[in-house]
Amino acid sequence: MRKLLHFALIFTLLSCEETDVSEFLDKPVVESYLYAEGSPTVKISKLIPFKSDMILSDTNIDQLKIGITDLTTGQKYPLQANGGGTYQNADLIVQAGNTYQLSFPYNGMEISATTLVPEKPVNFKLSATSISIAERGVAPSGSASPEMPFPVVLNWENTDQSYYLVYVKNVESVKEAINSKENKSDDFFRNQPTNSDHYQLNPQSFKFYGMHRVILYKIQPEYVIFFQNNSTSSISITEIKANVENGFGIFTAVNSLSVYLYVGKP
Repeated sequence: MRKLLHFALIFTLLSCEETDVSEFLDKPVVESYLYAEGSPTVKISKLIPFKSDMILSDTNIDQLKIGITDLTTGQKYPLQANGGGTYQNADLIVQAGNTYQLSFPYNGMEISATTLVPEKPVNFKLSATSISIAERGVAPSGSASPEMPFPVVLNWENTDQSYYLVYVKNVESVKEAINSKENKSDDFFRNQPTNSDHYQLNPQSFKFYGMHRVILYKIQPEYVIFFQNNSTSSISITEIKANVENGFGIFTAVNSLSVYLYVGKP
């Protein structure tokens, strides 16, 4: 569960609470991420019509008959409601390389979505395991400005043009800001989805000293669609159709590898 919540935070997903939309469609909103070797959570929410004369479905989002089928093995997993529109089945442990299908009836429609769980990234490496960055936001001791280190280059194998996303997070419990005037900055940053086999970490992206976890996520095309739409400030998850048939939202799978990078002072 912790990995799944972490993943949801990484990609800055908007809230799945009931939301007004400009054109009301009585369809559910799905949000679910299958993390290899984890047990998935499925979140269902409802749309609210923006006009009072529109009819809102009386379907109870906590009483849906939701199931996930492992299409690779044929095994079916009914999900149990946990309240608030969330569903789980601890017996379902997601396997890399397998294809999963979510399905459930809703207001006379059959809602479904399918995703393939990618394999772990291969040969993920950093060009350096530590860098030194001069403190910012203070008057320099000399006339010359401190030099910034070279970018850290990330490399991995990508022979099939798969999509990846890089996420970097400071893991120190007590955080020391590189710029003393920006001590409320986010302790993480990430790149746009890419189908390349390398990426450069700009030293100016780091906001804190200490150890950083660098995560390379292998993602699926439906998440790229979702990410691109969700990066637009005028649109929310309730208006995005990534891969959910007869509904909104996303049902996708990810896999990842992590390495660590230390940011110190000169």
